[in-house]
Amino acid sequence: MLGKLTLSALLACTLVLSGCHSDAEENKDKVPEMTATALYNTAKASMANADYSKARDYLEALDTRYPFGEYTDQVQLDLIYVYYKTRETELAEAAAERYQRINPTSMYGDYVAYLKGLIAMQKRGSLIQEFIGLDRSQKDPQGYYDAIKRFSDLIKTYPHSPYCHDAQQRIIFMKDQLAEREMEISKYYYERGAYLSAARHCQSILYSYRDTKYLKPALELMERSYDALGLKEPAENVRKILSASFGA
Repeated sequence: MLGKLTLSALLACTLVLSGCHSDAEENKDKVPEMTATALYNTAKASMANADYSKARDYLEALDTRYPFGEYTDQVQLDLIYVYYKTRETELAEAAAERYQRINPTSMYGDYVAYLKGLIAMQKRGSLIQEFIGLDRSQKDPQGYYDAIKRFSDLIKTYPHSPYCHDAQQRIIFMKDQLAEREMEISKYYYERGAYLSAARHCQSILYSYRDTKYLKPALELMERSYDALGLKEPAENVRKILSASFGA
């Protein structure tokens, strides 16, 4: 039995190594031997045509074959972007971190910070989830939490950056999505008689997303939850807030 297992393990390793070798040969064949300028021009043209997979191959080849040269800085920036566009978020994240570590005073610091925000947003869902129209309120919110922080840091660190306006609009969008998620959770608990949990998620909207369209519905549901719990004073306080804020 041991001999069979050992033989199977060796066979598996051989197949893996064989596969790696094949991949390496395939990648080598993808990008012929060219000058640094020719490689970069091909990558640039591919990016312009939205052929990001090809651009990725040529940029990686350029980065490997000519690690020090006139295109070094631009290649690092372009790799972050093409990894983002090909949804290779881990590679994009690593490339951005690497760039910031090597170039702490780069004139493109705001651009890299902006890309890091986009990368975090992308982590919220896969291309398949977006294609089938999966409700964003059902997705893991961590990507949005990270993106909001990154965009907020961008605005604070580079207040005059041309990327600040878009970053702010994205923050507004993400907060709206997160508030919707809290609202759906609140409704879920309320419909099942878990009124305290419903009220707590409504409070999350009140504290963190009060500048979204979900503030009033959250207050209304909170009021009903407190009433259902027999908590007269908290319910009355919420009614006062509703009246003062919305004339309810």
